[in-house]
Amino acid sequence: MKLISQVKGNGNNSEQITLLPQDKEDLFSLYNIINTDDELIVKKLVTDKVDSAGKKKNTELVRLRLKVVSSEFEPQHEFLRYKGITTEDDSGKANIEVPTGKFFSFTLNYKYPFTLIKEDYNSFVAKQLKDACNPESRSDIAAVCLQEGISHICLLSSFSTIIKNKIEYSLPKKKRSTDVAKFDEKVEKFYKGTYESMKRHFEFEKLKVIILCSPGFYAKTLFGKIMQYAQEEQNKLILSSKSRFLVARCSTGYLQGINEVLKNPAYASKLQDARNSKEALIMDEFLQHLNNDDFKAWYGEAEVLKASEMCAIDTLLITDGLLRADDVKIRRRNVNLTEAVEQSGGTVYVFSSLHSSGEELEKLTGLACILKFPVPDLDEDLESDFDSHP
Repeated sequence: MKLISQVKGNGNNSEQITLLPQDKEDLFSLYNIINTDDELIVKKLVTDKVDSAGKKKNTELVRLRLKVVSSEFEPQHEFLRYKGITTEDDSGKANIEVPTGKFFSFTLNYKYPFTLIKEDYNSFVAKQLKDACNPESRSDIAAVCLQEGISHICLLSSFSTIIKNKIEYSLPKKKRSTDVAKFDEKVEKFYKGTYESMKRHFEFEKLKVIILCSPGFYAKTLFGKIMQYAQEEQNKLILSSKSRFLVARCSTGYLQGINEVLKNPAYASKLQDARNSKEALIMDEFLQHLNNDDFKAWYGEAEVLKASEMCAIDTLLITDGLLRADDVKIRRRNVNLTEAVEQSGGTVYVFSSLHSSGEELEKLTGLACILKFPVPDLDEDLESDFDSHP
């Protein structure tokens, strides 16, 4: 996402942000950010009314300021459409010769920037925007693609590959015994250089999977060298990440090799599991507490809000749908809840409604928590309050 400008609006929590989406992941971020009560200034091709002969008149590109009424998102087709109604524009640059109160539908694309006028700018929106405008923060997969004497150190987001460094060594040919010694020395420097570059550019604690891919056995050798160097340095961070390495074969040590691995069905399931592993593990932990009936797992809005008031939440599980709810009160309540949990030392996990773990959470009201300590009677007062009402 390209952030063109961001200025303070008229209200206390108002922001005016001009953006240009650049890939499908940006559209998903916008889908989370833009709500039905927001206003957008967009460019749209508008055709005049038909003439007496039944032919449409001129089509021109106009600037429209609209209040969002509804949205439609199809990620597989990179399609994000909104319906809106024209409103007054104080700047005089939009809605020229277009009456207020007129409905338009429009699609956000990668060609024209647009301006979002948001009166309810909050921490969830700020984080979504920051992540969308910083591709590296969205990277949960790292990759090293290599062949003899060359390696590419990369970070991957869902729809892009970012080359962080390139290691290249000219290796001598092995003709005499002295050449063999030089060759082995250079190869060792090559693997060591690749390892040092990985340490500089990878945040291992945030990565869900590290792909090592190559033709032949270079990737397997690199994996062995990484573990060797990490053991020598007693690098616990890398040693503890051993299970997250995926050694794969491809036809080249250049970027096409990474694409081969990503498209290979043999690796697809492991990569998909890795992407959602953190959320899946948290959901498994929550369900385990629920099955054990140890009073540390609760779900439902009333129970979770009460637990938050007690500062008892260790882990909050919430779907992104609740944080972008059309109802402003519901949205603000859930944003305030996430902020309160973080301030009390808890961790918040936002589950995507497009993933299976998010769908599973939605069946449990979309809101759940794991407590710092057991609270057996968390729902007792809630039940008595309910029973006391006719």
